[in-house]
Amino acid sequence: ESVRVRLAMWHTVVLGTLLVALAGAAYLFLERTTSRHMDQYLAETANAFGIELLAERHDATSNQAAAMEAVREFRFRDLHISVYDPAGHPVAMSAAGPSPRDANGEAQPAFDPRRLGRTIAARQFSGPTLLTLADREGGYRVYAMPIRLDGQMYVITVAQGLHDQQETLDGARAALGVAIPVTLLLAGFGGYLLARRSLHPVVAMSEHAARISSTNLHERLPVTNPRDELGQLAGVFNGLLARVDHAFEQQRRFMTDASHELRTPVAIMQGEADIALSRSRRTSQEYRESLVVIQDEGRRLSRIVNDLFLLARADAGQQPLARTELYLNEVIADCVRTVRSLAAQRRIELRCRAEEDAPFRGDEGMLRRLVLNLLDNAIKYSPPGALVQVELSREETRHRVTVSDSGPGIPPDAQAHVFERFYRVDRARTRNESSETSGAGLGLAIARWVAEAHGGQLTLVRSSEAGSEFALTLPAEATAQAAEPIPTSVQAALR
Repeated sequence: ESVRVRLAMWHTVVLGTLLVALAGAAYLFLERTTSRHMDQYLAETANAFGIELLAERHDATSNQAAAMEAVREFRFRDLHISVYDPAGHPVAMSAAGPSPRDANGEAQPAFDPRRLGRTIAARQFSGPTLLTLADREGGYRVYAMPIRLDGQMYVITVAQGLHDQQETLDGARAALGVAIPVTLLLAGFGGYLLARRSLHPVVAMSEHAARISSTNLHERLPVTNPRDELGQLAGVFNGLLARVDHAFEQQRRFMTDASHELRTPVAIMQGEADIALSRSRRTSQEYRESLVVIQDEGRRLSRIVNDLFLLARADAGQQPLARTELYLNEVIADCVRTVRSLAAQRRIELRCRAEEDAPFRGDEGMLRRLVLNLLDNAIKYSPPGALVQVELSREETRHRVTVSDSGPGIPPDAQAHVFERFYRVDRARTRNESSETSGAGLGLAIARWVAEAHGGQLTLVRSSEAGSEFALTLPAEATAQAAEPIPTSVQAALR
């Protein structure tokens, strides 16, 4: 089950296959080369003997005498030269020497000329022929060449023992049989050490990763060489740890802020109830005032809970959008009418430039919530007598909605955080202001999610002492990109 063992085994198997194939090819090459050289040597000797035999025939009185003289002239320690008639009877042959011995000093089978004669008698020679006389030690290789002397046909044979060649091949097989297993054993051991050394960073990373938990997510895996595969793996894992650490930090901050936001209205409601019940006798007006406070805080608490539920479902990717055919200009105009009373209370001038038809396919309730969040923030943070302006325009293949105000602007250090959950620039602002949103710092976070769910984008274009401007861009095509729809029950609760 160890990767190191598997790598070592695969390394050994692959190397063994290559070694066996290479050894087999080398053995075949050695065998064929040796046989070819022997056949060439026998052929050259037979041709030379034939020339000598023809020369001796001019001086000899008979063919037999010429053959015997030629045999006496050609003496080779490892060759047996003979002349046979077509019936296989020897006419002349080299003298029989002592039996050859192998490397261990054991006698090898001697050459049998009568067996060769029977073989010649059984064949019809039309040209040079190679024969092999087999025996228990490898046999003899014979080159037979027909020759004509004074009109009579004879056969010249040159034979050489295959025993030395067989011993050489046996020694080569034995050497390969020992060398290959030893090489594979050493290669397997070396492959295991190499795999162990190569995978040591992985073991170190796994041990280090096992010590990382939710309490020390800031730790990272050691990277020995960032350019190799293991270094890249460690870098990817460190990137994952960084994202998880960031997600955990956001989750902790989210839980802290959520508990703080939920605790305040609950504490107010409990305090009002305690005050109302602290005396046995109170007027109906006093009870009514306490119930109004409890009702307002209950509504605010309900909005916060709904917003939290929406964001939780958004994070889980379980929010289907109820898409319908609509016109963005009508949605914007409806939102402007909704907040006119709020703007009038704060003496804010509200202008809307959305007269051109802008067909779009999306979730009308979610888009209304997005625009209302932007308008609510613009009105809330603008001083009395200021101007809040909404404008809808077309930019090539996208719709652009801008909401600008004349408020004091957002501080530069806070502009990067305005879309974060529970983030409010002015936390000291009263909680009892009339608002279309929860006032818990979730409005812009929800607005950005709605924009991205429709394939668009919500950005802060500018913010200074002269005011702020938010821009919403949505695809002008009828089928915007679908992402993270909201169930109907949730949509109804959010409306």
